Formats: sequence, structure tokens, C-alpha cells
Amino acid sequence: SALAQRLKAAGVGLDRGTRPAADSVCIVLPLGVDATGAALDEGLDPTRTVALDPLFLDRQATLMCTPVTAVEARDAAWAALAATGLPVSVIHDSPGFVVQRVLAMIVNIACDIAQQRVATPQDIDRAVTLGLGYPKGPLEMGDALGAATVLGILDAMHAFYRDPRYRPSPWLIRRARLGVSLLTPEN
Repeated sequence: SALAQRLKAAGVGLDRGTRPAADSVCIVLPLGVDATGAALDEGLDPTRTVALDPLFLDRQATLMCTPVTAVEARDAAWAALAATGLPVSVIHDSPGFVVQRVLAMIVNIACDIAQQRVATPQDIDRAVTLGLGYPKGPLEMGDALGAATVLGILDAMHAFYRDPRYRPSPWLIRRARLGVSLLTPEN
């Protein structure tokens, strides 16, 4: 992966075994899941596991620690990522990181607007790009991430929090299942 190449170029040693060595820091890249859930799902030691947001790794690195991640593991992961030249931030254990959560919610709101037929998908994107100055409309952003990815993030957050605000829009669900663009209008 591009991240592995950046880490190797920065002189960071990578463990390539099927199971991590006893002294390795384990970095997981979950979508919609917190660091605790990702560590436990993978059968990893949560004291040496940190999660890394897989979105936009070409621009930034956001680390998330479990409540029991050792300070040494956190600091080693931070140093390894900082050595690649990426800006690194550390957040608390929370499903969806920050970027995933915000983007998924923006896309889902746009999908709800399309589902309710308030505006056409193209008009929704045009209104957001012109009115808010976003480089892409929310449905185009959703297509860039992948409708299935956005749906997975929302499903994981909805399952964890059981909060209806994370319920995926029927528009998003259908298009993700069909494998079509979020800009695809109803016939």
C-alpha cells in the first residue's frame, strides 16, 4: 500500500508476519468502527493497538487509541507516521473518527434530500458547491468515497450508538446495493 511504502521510505520497520510480534504496535484502518472494536474484531492486544483513519492518508494521519492503549504504543505510532511527513493528530476512541463521521453525515443528509424529492441530485450538488463553496457536492463526494463505504460507516455508527441520526437514507442504501452513483435519479 502507499502508506506502507511511505513508512518504509521513512525507515520504519514493518512486521509482515501473519500475527504481530509481541513488541509490535498494531495499526488498524477501520471504517465506522472505533479502535476498541477494531482491535477486538481482529483479535489484537488493545494495549498496543491504534487505529488510523484510512481516508485521505495522502494529506493527514488521524490516530485513535483504545482506552487502554499504552502511551508507548501511541507515541511509537505517532512518531512513525510523523516521519512520513504527514501531519498527525490523535483523537479519543470513537466510531467513525472525525472525517468519516462528518463526511458520511453530509452525504446522508444530501441523500435524504434527494429521497424526499426536495431537489434533484444535480441541484443538491450544485447548491452545495455554489452556496457553501465545497469543491464537490455531497453526492459527488459520496461517489468518490463509494456509496458502500459511506453506508458501512453509517451502519457501524448506527449499530454502536443506536441513535436514529446515523440511520442511512433509503436513497443511499438502494444505490449502494445497486452499485450505482448517488447522482442517479429515480425514474
